Amino acid sequence: MGLLRVQYQGEKNQGGMIISVILSRRLSVWCRLPNGKWDLGKIEETLGDEATISLLSGTVVKVSTAELLPANPDILEGVDDLMQLSYLNEPSVLHNIKHRYAQDLIYSKAGPVLIAVNPFKEIPIYGNEILTSYKQNAKDSPHVYAIADAAYNEMMRDEKNQSIILSGESGAGKTETAKYVMQYLASLGCGNDSMGYEILQTNFILQAFGNAKTSRNNNSSRFGKLIEIHFNASGKIHGAKIQTCKYS
Repeated sequence: MGLLRVQYQGEKNQGGMIISVILSRRLSVWCRLPNGKWDLGKIEETLGDEATISLLSGTVVKVSTAELLPANPDILEGVDDLMQLSYLNEPSVLHNIKHRYAQDLIYSKAGPVLIAVNPFKEIPIYGNEILTSYKQNAKDSPHVYAIADAAYNEMMRDEKNQSIILSGESGAGKTETAKYVMQYLASLGCGNDSMGYEILQTNFILQAFGNAKTSRNNNSSRFGKLIEIHFNASGKIHGAKIQTCKYS
């Protein structure tokens, strides 16, 4: 008979493990500053639980090793799928999304999840030409059209209902994204049929009654909605249903 003791050592050992990884691989490091922001730098030296960091700005700071995280190599900067990052931590994810956003690449993937950042300006990444390229599999970069295409194809292949969930804070772009999803599905399931057009027009009616200007969003939806688009066995739209609920 034996006794196994498992003892938690806290952040001290965790910080030591991170430091050893960073030093052994000569990595840059993300450093959480006293104001809560992350900054990129290099470790100059360590003494116990304290590390001296030289930031890219030239500033030298001393922080606890518990406030350090490894940064990814430059070759991974701007990858379109966050799962490709060697180190999937908070500052690395935020930095990668920010880097892509600066190039008007507002979509990124995290496995099967699409991350969208509202550009608050017009970007030429929608319309019939782009839509057709995704329908013909000529593009595979992250896009709301790609999500809609995957849902449609899985529905037809597996003969099972599919769901696309749009979530985010006010002003994130959920309403506009829903329009693009419906636009893509209508193009797949209607062709020249007017039903797809009629379904798309319901957005304007709902917004007229249910949207309002807020401090963060000039066209904020003040209600939730569940949109069902019904397809027949041949993949054509034969109806739709919209349920709404008022925000409390």
